[in-house]
Formats: sequence, C-alpha cells, structure tokens
Amino acid sequence: MLEPAEYKITLDNASIPVVIGKPINDGDKVVDFEILYLNQFFNKIFGNFVQEGMFYSQVKESLGTGMPWVDSVTKLMETGETQINTFYSPNFSCWYKTTLDKISDNLVSFFLIDISQDKEHEQQLRRQNLRLAALTDELSFSKENLRSKLENIESLNEELGYIAYHDALTGISNKQQFNADLQRCKKENQIDGMKFGIILIDLDNMKFINDSQGHAAGDEVICNAAIILKSFSRETIHAYRFSGDEFIVLCEQITSRDTLLNIADALLESFNTRGIEFSAGISVFPDDTQNLEELLKFADMAMYDVKKKGRNNISYFQTVMQDKFLRRVTLQNKITDALETNQFKLYYQPQFDVASGRLRGFEALLRWYDETLGWISPEQFVSVAEETRLILPLGEWVLETALTTLEDWCTNYGFDAILSVNVSPVQLKKPDFFYVLKQKIKKHHINTANLEIEITEGVLIDNKEETVKLLQQIRAMGIGISLDDFGTGYSSLNYLHILPITTLKIDKSFIANITSKTGVEANITDSIVSMVSKMGLDTIAEGVERPEQFSVLKQINCKTVQGFLKGKPMNKERCDKLLSGDTTALLTIENDG
Repeated sequence: MLEPAEYKITLDNASIPVVIGKPINDGDKVVDFEILYLNQFFNKIFGNFVQEGMFYSQVKESLGTGMPWVDSVTKLMETGETQINTFYSPNFSCWYKTTLDKISDNLVSFFLIDISQDKEHEQQLRRQNLRLAALTDELSFSKENLRSKLENIESLNEELGYIAYHDALTGISNKQQFNADLQRCKKENQIDGMKFGIILIDLDNMKFINDSQGHAAGDEVICNAAIILKSFSRETIHAYRFSGDEFIVLCEQITSRDTLLNIADALLESFNTRGIEFSAGISVFPDDTQNLEELLKFADMAMYDVKKKGRNNISYFQTVMQDKFLRRVTLQNKITDALETNQFKLYYQPQFDVASGRLRGFEALLRWYDETLGWISPEQFVSVAEETRLILPLGEWVLETALTTLEDWCTNYGFDAILSVNVSPVQLKKPDFFYVLKQKIKKHHINTANLEIEITEGVLIDNKEETVKLLQQIRAMGIGISLDDFGTGYSSLNYLHILPITTLKIDKSFIANITSKTGVEANITDSIVSMVSKMGLDTIAEGVERPEQFSVLKQINCKTVQGFLKGKPMNKERCDKLLSGDTTALLTIENDG
C-alpha cells in the first residue's frame, strides 16, 4: 500500500492540474471550498496566485466565473456522482474541462483539463455546420427561385411564342403563322395530293376611313373584320392578318376552285352585312402553281384586278393576269429608263375659240417613243406611272418643261394665251406640290393668267376636303383649273359646285356621236354647255375631228374646241412657227418629230 508521501509524488508528477480541497458548509449548504493541495502541474500552469490554504471564493474571479462550483460540489457531496463541467477562463484564454470527485465525506478532488483545442474544433465544426445550414437554405432558396424563374421563363416563352405567331391588334394568326402553315400544307399535299388555296382579302376604302374618321375607327374596322374571319375558322379553314388592311384565308383539302369561291362569296356577304367592303383574289395549289411565292403573288394579281374593276368583289387568278402583270413590269422598267434617258417629249395641241377662231391656247400632252415598242400611248403608261408613283418625277418633269416653254413663248412671241398642263391626282397628294408649283412659277416669271392646271374627277376619290382646299389655293394665285373627261368615270354635277374650276372639258365620247340622228349626245352636250355657261365657266369640246361636229358645237354655243379638225398635237418647234405667224404648222401630224 502506498504511503501518503507516495500519493503526493504521484499527483505532483501528473500532467494535469489537480486540486484537493474541503467543502465549507453553512448548515446543509456548501458555501465555499478550502484548497488543501495543489500539484506541481497546477502551479506550472496557473502560477502562484493560488496557494494552498486559500479559499475558492478568493481565486474564482481569476480562474473564471463560468464554473458552477457551488452547485457541483453540493451535488457531489449529496450523490457521490462525479461532476463534469466546462468553463472559459478569460485571464488564461483557455477552455477547461473540470472533473469533481468525492474522496471522503469532507474531501474532494478537482481536475482541470485544457480543452481549448477541442473547443476550437467544436466551434469550427459549429461554424461549418452553420455555413452548411446557411448554404443549404441558400441552395433551397436558389432552387425555389430557379424553379420560379423557370416557370416564368416557360410562361414568357409561351407568351412570346403566342406573340410571334399572332397579330397584336386582332388576336388572330399573323403572317409568320401563315408562312408556317403554307409550308405544312405543301408537305401534306406531297403525301395525300389534296389541293389547298388562299383567299387574299384587302379591305376597301381604309385610307379614306383613317383620314376622315381617324386611325381608331380604322382599327375598329380591322378588328370587326377579324371577328368575322374567326367565325369562319374551321379545322381546314384558317384566317390570318397578313399586313395593315390585308387578310388571308387558307383553305385546306379542297376539291376545286369553286370551293374557294363559295367561301369567298360567303365572306363577302358577311362583311357587307357589317358595312365592310373588300376586294379579294383567289389562287389554288397546285392548279395555278406549285411555287408558294407565286401562289401568293397570283392571289395578289387577282385581287388587284378586282381593285381596277371597281372593288368590293372577288376574282380568281387567270393566266392572262400574269401576262398583264409582266407587261406592266416591263412598262414600269421602261418608264424608269425613259426618265433617265430623256425619252419623254411634250407635244402641244392648240385650242380655238369657236366664235372668233382665235387661239385660246395649248394643252401640253405627254408623248413617249420607245425604240422597241414604238409610240406608247398615255393610256398605257400613265396608269402604270401612277400606280408605281413614277408619276411624281415624271409629272415634275412635265411641269418644269411646260413652264420653260411658256416662259419662252411669252418672252419671244408675246404669247398671251393659256397653256394647260395635266396634273395627276398622285401629284396633288404630294405635301409639297403647292410649294413646288409656286417656286417654278417664280423661277420662270410666269403670269399665272397664262397657266391652267388640268385635273380629272379622280382627285376627289380620296381626301376630298384637302384636295378642294389645295385647288382653292391654286385658283387664288390666278391659275385656271380645268376639269377633264367630264361625263365619264366618277362624274357628278355636284363636282361643279365643289371644285373651284374655270373650265369644263366635254369628253370626246360625247363629241364622237354628237351628229347622231337620235340626238342624245347633242342634247346632253347642249345641256352641259348651257348649264356651265350660266355658271360662268368656259367649255372645251375634245376630239373634234369633223366639220359637222364643229357646226353642232357652234349651234349650242360651246366656247372652245380642241381636236384634229383644228390642230393636231405638235412639238415645240411647230408651235413656235405657229406663234410666229406660220399657220402651215397646223398641218403637221401628231408625233411628228
């Protein structure tokens, strides 16, 4: 058995701090702890601030207040169970693990073990766990956020997909969807051989509606048209808004062109019932063509043919339309070349007073000779020039050339008559027309009393109010305004009150049969001359070719005549001779270069 001295040696050589003490009781309650023994390792670690014989209450502040020594010693003495605690010592910057054991009824042992490194590992592990938990939460949030974003992207893709293939204003399918469906129909045709066709619809009078009632009213018409087209949609009938006021109906699995025509007729009736008019063209695959671009182009040709013939109707494509189209394209290209190479010429047809025989003036007439096609009549090329807007540069050239001629005649021949220049409705719609006209008049020092602008009733088809206002401005400058082709086209006696005209030209179709035994044309012409003369307007009969026609016109008091009987269209050189007194110039034939 070891002696007490040997126990002490053993404890002094222990590599952990050891304290042996005696609890101090106050009745049944432990209130302090007397230090009876400190081993050498304790003194090594903590120094000499703790001495044997001191009380725990004297040194606890230095060791650390985190140790619940009173409760632990009390419990140890009551139960005899080892008490283990941990605390932090700020003075030594260490974590300690304490083990309290009961040696006897009045002695206890107190072991301290430095667990700072374990605590650091524990704290590190806790921090890692916290970071891991935070990362888990973040990943969970990111996953939820990503899921939400994916759902939003999916919803957005669906929305973008819808937008990409649907018209924003009407909600029906758009041009992109039509092109996709057209390709699909062609592939299916290669498999089952079923025909399909398209109805190209162009709403009539949309420019007039937009200009007179506003674009909101125009949009309402377009939306109403789309509603009607939706009502016709079936598994094999699809409607699309192709462009501004154009729609397309694609019909699959048809047996003949008549099927499309029946559908188009039903559509037209439904549209007209709602107060909407349209022009439509039909083409069929593969009957008309197996080329999808041509299929659309042919439907457009058929629709354009309807527009030319009066609108609000339907036409299906015919080969002759393509021939006309090709001739039109050829003519369009030639007009462009003719403008660049100065092939156009102005001829001047004289107008004479019926009563006195004096020269009233000239009408400037546009003439064109092409080396391949020969002489091309204005009836052929003017309409093409207007449709392609080539009439704008061509019309400006005519005005410039005519005013240059008028300036020359006034300067060199004392010309004090009238030069009448034709102006296209397309030119009048150009915003700067009035400004350009004034500048040219100023440039050439023109007396406006010598100038007359000749128009047709077509100027009133669109923007009637604006056109009348422009013509009133022109008339206010002292320029005469002549209304050509009266009695044809869109003629209305009301135009005589609306337009600020000074001269009315009676169409040659009336003059041609004015000597007829029935007397219908003569009576009509007599009525027109009588009426407009009372209004203070001049009257010019066009196309006077025979003496008997002249006699009738003289009897009914027509003021002026124009035609081959009195003078054919002449080039400027011939006119110069006439103005210098050489009347033989009137014997020239038209188009004499």
